[in-house]
Order: sequence, then structure tokens, then C-alpha cells
Amino acid sequence: MEDKYGKNVEEKWQKWWEEKGTYRFDGSDMVKPVYSIDTPPPFTSGDLHMGHVLSYSYFDFAARYKRMRGFNVYYPQGWDCQGFPTEVKVEQKHGRKPPEEFRKLCQEWTVSCIDRMKSQMIQMGFSPDWRYEYRTMSPDYHRKVQYSLLKMHEKDLVFRGKHPVFWCTKCMSALAKSDTEEADRQSTLNHLKFTSAKGDVIIATSRPELLHACVAVLFHPEDKRFSKFANETITTPLGKQVKMMPDRDVDPAFGTGALMVCTFGDKMDVVWMYRYKLPIIEAFSPDGKIINGPEWLNGLKAEEAKKKIIETLQAEGKVVKIEPLPQVVKVHDRCKRPVELMLSSQWFCSIKDKSAEIIEGAKAMKWVPDFAISHLVDWANSVEWDWVISRQRVFGTPIPFRQCPKCGKDYPVDYSELPFNPATAAEKKCPGCNEILVPEKSTCDCWVDSSITPLVIAGWPDDNERFSRLYPSSLRPQGVEIVRTWAFYTIYRSLALTGKPPFKELLLNGNVLAPDGKKMSKSLGNIIAPDQLIEKYYTDSVRQWAALSGAMAKDRPFSYQDMTYSKSFLNKLWNASKFISTAITGYAPDESHKQGLELVDKWLLSRLNATIAQVTEDFDKYEFHHAIKAMHQFFWNELCDYYLEYVKYRVYRDDVPKESALAARYTLHTALLASIKLLAPVMPHVAEEIYSIFSESVGDGERKSIHRSAWPVADEKLIDSDSEKKAELLNAVVSQVRQFKSSNKLALNEQLASLEISSPEDLSGAKDALAACTGAKKIAFAQGDLQVKIIA
Repeated sequence: MEDKYGKNVEEKWQKWWEEKGTYRFDGSDMVKPVYSIDTPPPFTSGDLHMGHVLSYSYFDFAARYKRMRGFNVYYPQGWDCQGFPTEVKVEQKHGRKPPEEFRKLCQEWTVSCIDRMKSQMIQMGFSPDWRYEYRTMSPDYHRKVQYSLLKMHEKDLVFRGKHPVFWCTKCMSALAKSDTEEADRQSTLNHLKFTSAKGDVIIATSRPELLHACVAVLFHPEDKRFSKFANETITTPLGKQVKMMPDRDVDPAFGTGALMVCTFGDKMDVVWMYRYKLPIIEAFSPDGKIINGPEWLNGLKAEEAKKKIIETLQAEGKVVKIEPLPQVVKVHDRCKRPVELMLSSQWFCSIKDKSAEIIEGAKAMKWVPDFAISHLVDWANSVEWDWVISRQRVFGTPIPFRQCPKCGKDYPVDYSELPFNPATAAEKKCPGCNEILVPEKSTCDCWVDSSITPLVIAGWPDDNERFSRLYPSSLRPQGVEIVRTWAFYTIYRSLALTGKPPFKELLLNGNVLAPDGKKMSKSLGNIIAPDQLIEKYYTDSVRQWAALSGAMAKDRPFSYQDMTYSKSFLNKLWNASKFISTAITGYAPDESHKQGLELVDKWLLSRLNATIAQVTEDFDKYEFHHAIKAMHQFFWNELCDYYLEYVKYRVYRDDVPKESALAARYTLHTALLASIKLLAPVMPHVAEEIYSIFSESVGDGERKSIHRSAWPVADEKLIDSDSEKKAELLNAVVSQVRQFKSSNKLALNEQLASLEISSPEDLSGAKDALAACTGAKKIAFAQGDLQVKIIA
């Protein structure tokens, strides 16, 4: 072993694992049970962040553990390549380009990002089988996505329609509800004067810029203030006449109790539009400028229009009052621009009536932790509209349809045309009117791509035999924040395409927050880069931090204290292993050596086997924080702090009986080998380095990786409560001696004149161990409550 642990150790084993194919899935092995992991394909931003480190460590722990438990682990890794942020980055760098040239630039940028992120994953010790790597921008992945849409279209689950959709005026594209998030902002509530033959009506609105799109005024049926206006025609401040109607969904306590329906201010406007068959006035252009309004408003952005219309109406005496209004508004999660509701012709997946099926499918799978399923159930029960799957982008999977410009009918492309590229597709004519069909130019929402990952990694739709072995996936690990997208859409699409739920288990992790508890953000300057942590603390400390975080489905602030503690344990493990490796040099383990076991040996082997049982149970439950804490307790607090001090003399001194020396070496060998195997899923590099001293072979002389070795199995016959009870008393005596030496400023190896020990258990069998550990020249034992008299 090297004198000090460092990055060179980690780099050595990362290279060795790749060369030896340590993590390869054996597709020809029909004996071992398969454990398949549907890993999240990260968006190719160019850098891993601490959230990636946490979540990817979680399922790497699971993969490594399952390999050691005898599973044939299938652990592919993919990349989510196509999205708004890539187009924004490329456009900032290269400006606007023709579509095909722009797509090529996006692909080049994405490849460079993947190269960077892949190297970081390798540096983190993640163990996918890179032979099964996939990229959502590849032609073959496009083929499978398009195939899935054609299959769903055959089941009437995919359709084109003109409906109100969420729209980003910055990205100029349709959005799904799941692409939005809520943000707080300060606005104003403007009380405006509407007029009628029966008197004025004051209406409070936060969006006066939509006055030109007002198509009705509503009030609650039981609101007596407005009953005389029921079904009357009233005039807006812009001079337009609309009907005033009662409706049960109006909140009489908000504003003045009367509100205007515009197309569209919010989702209730959509509800009322359909309910009363109201006319639709398109209020904004795709880039967010006013259209179909008065000449003096047209062409203005929303905020500009709001300001101008209020100034104009104030001058006309039509503004009664203005008051501050805190609001929660929907924004595009990518660019943070407030979204609008606009009427648009888009492609949809039928989903609003599928909530019960999705929930039933979700309940057929195991959720870890179990309460995390509530995130999906709550979201499924809140779905009101179908999923808009088309986006007005260039860098995305083309939607595989053509439309007749004359009769307006849509035609799916032939399966033989996949992967379909509208720029290079063959010309087709409409079967009905012989007009040349126009290929769809919109692309898929990125969740359309990633919602079939468990199908794609299992060989669908090309390899039925492989699919039957690998689907459903054994594990879907993912963050809580994408339950409403990745989990929800994957369950929906997998059920629609196969009739089966896509996973057996889901493992949910929360987010990593900055140390101050705030979300990590470049703008806030509180980002913590994994590369810097690896440089200072090493990979196995960062992975240990992830295990210690215990952030199952809950957010957790990053802790430098945990990172420092992790590095301290790494150093303790390294130094203790160096001592043990020297002590067992040349030792060949033999079960007969257990005949010479002494009290401290029996105690340590008892604690070791109890720890094996505990850690195994923790890994089975994905409770990695409990597993690593159990290992810290055993290796650091028991083996290092006490046992090593008890047995040093037995492995170094020549006057120790051979039977005792062999028993000590047997215990050290057994404890170290089992410990590094238990730590291997979390700390793979240091475990591999220490394991190399054991020189286990695969049978042909080539060294076996610890990650292909067998997981330890607890021997219940060695769990000895009597030895543990006595050893606890023995450790308490040693602890008192150490406190005495510390208080009296004595070195820990300073000899003592004598110890007089009163104990409820007979500790005389450990006299030599106690003398070696405390430096006491004389030790006397008596029966009674635990008391220790120390004479220096």
C-alpha cells in the first residue's frame, strides 16, 4: 500500500476497471438473476452538479452492492441531449442559423458537454456499462421515439388540436404544465370602470393589458351587488360591448366581486370560454406583443401595454383606484419568463383521463421511501389538460406526421421512413386531394424522449428476447422534483405501449442545497463544484458524504463538516489497513486458527457479524446512511479505537504463544476483508486498493476485483452476547484510563503502576490485552459494580 491515500490511487483503479471490463453486463449469462437500472439521462449542460453527485452515488451504491450479491447488473447510461438551454447557448455563441446548420452546431456543443460530463462520472467512480450508452439526439433514438408516437397514434392517444396552451414568449414555443414553475412577484390590482344602461360596474384586474381580449364579465350568482346586471350588455373601458353573467366559480371576496374573462388570462378563462362558448380573441403574438387591439396598443410588450393603458384610462377617469397585489405566477422553468395562455395548433397526448390508470400503475411498484408516491398521486389528480408534446424548436426529435395544406388532414409517416427527418423526407401526396403533404416541423418535448428510457434500454422495439429479460427495470432512481415529469410520463407511456408498469422499485432522492439552506444557483454564487471537492477531499470522501446525507426524497443542505468527517474516516481506514496488512503479511487464513480465540477476538468477530447483518439489511432497503454509520461505528470506534490496541503485542512480540498469535491474525484478516467489502459500494477506490493485498484470483491467476467478489454473509454462530457484554466493560475501563492520562498530561503509551478493577463480569481472561492497551504493570480484579482505581 502507498504511504498516503491520494488521487493517484483513484485514477489507477478507474483505469484498471475500464481495461478489465469490471462492470460489464453479461448478456449471455442466463443463470445469474438480472438487476437492471433505468438511470436518469442527465441534461447535457457540460458539468455535473452536487445534485448529480448525490443521486448518481445512490444508484451506483445499489449497482455495486447488487453485483457483489451475485446479480448480473445491467447499468446503462444515457444523455438527455435536446432542450431549450442548448439552443439558447448555441444561439448566443453563433447567432441564428439555417435549421440544419443550427442543428449540427447544437450536436457539436452537446458532444463536447457529454465528453466533459462522462469524464466527471468516471472520476466519481460511477460504474455504468458504457457499451450501452445512448443519446437522445441520435438517429436511432429518434426512430424509437417516433415509433412510440406512431403506436400511440394507432391507439388514438396522440392527436393534433387547436387549444389554449402554455406559451413561452421568449422561447416562442408551447409548454406543458410540467415545464412551468411558480414564482412570486409584486403586481397591482387595478379597479376599472365598466358602464351599462343600469349603471357602472367596477372590475378589479391585475391584467389591464388584456382588456382588448375581454369577452365577458362574470359575478357569483348569490352576489346581490350585481344581480341587476345579470345577462346585461356592458361596455369595457375600451368601448367594447360584452355580456355580464352569473357563474358559480367566481370568488365574490376577490377584488370587487366582478371579473372580466379574457382569452386568455389564466386557466379559468379557458374553462369559462368552453363553458359559455365565448369567442376567442388572440391577445398576443408568439413573441409576446399585443395584437388585435387598438392601434395605439398593438406591437407593445405586455408590461409596456399595461403601463400605457392605465395611463390612458386614468386620463379618461376610468381608473377608480390602484392597489398593490402580491402574486404567484407561472414561469417557464428554463428561462424564468412568465408564461401566457395562447390558442395554438399543437400535438397532444391524451392524458387527462388517464390519471386513475397511472396511479394504479404507480401503486404496483415499490416506492422508496414509501411516502414519495404521494408526489405522483397529487400530480396525477391535478391534471386538467392533455399533455402538449410539440415544441417550436429545431434541436429536437421530429414529430413523425405530415399535414395536407388543402384539406387539413394529418397523416402519420410510414414505419419504413423512420427515423423521420422533415428536411430530407421524401415527398408524399394527400390520398384525398392529391396535394403535396407538408412535413411537421415542430419537435418533441424532451420528456417525450426520456419517457421511454426503460423501454429503450431493454431493447424495445427490436429485441423481444432481451426485452423480456430487462423489462420492467429493477430500479428507477430519480429526484423528487421530476416525479411529475419523468416518473409520471414514463409510467403513462410504458403502460400505453406495453400494458405493464416500467419498474419494480423507485428510489427517490431530494436536492442538495447550499450550506445556507438556499437552492444552489450560479446567480447567487453559492454553487459548490464537485471537481474542487474531489481535489481536496478525494472521490471516496465525496461518495461517503453522499451516503451520509440520507436525503431520501428530502432536500438537505451541503455540509463541509460531513465532508471533513468523511476524509478523516478515509484516512483512518487507510492507516489502520496499512498496520493490519503488515501484521498479516504471509498469513494464510485457516478455520482451525479460531481455536485460539481470546475474549477480545470473540468480541470483535461478534460485532463484525452483527455489523454484516445490519449493513446488508440497510443496503437491501437503500438506507445507505445507516449502512455507512454502522461501518464507522464498527471499524473506527471498535476495531481501531480498541481492538487494534488490544492485539498489537500478539502480532509483534515473539514470546506470544503461536495459537494466540494465529488467532489474532485470523481475526484481523477476517475483519479487514469483510470491512472493505462492506465499504466497497460506497468507497470503491480505497476498498479496491486494500483488497489488492489479499491477492484473490479469478481462477487463472488474474487478480479479482473486490467489486466482483462475494458479499460477506453473517455467521450467526459467531454473534456472542457474553463476549460483547464483557468487552463493553473492558472498553469502559480503557476509556477511563485514557481520560486519566489525558487529565494528568501523560502520554497514551505511558506505563502505569497498577489498575484495580471491580466489575460485574469476570474480565481476568483479558488481563494481557488490558495490560498491553493501558500500560499497567499490575492488574487486580474483583467482583462488583464497575470501578477503576488507577495508580500512576
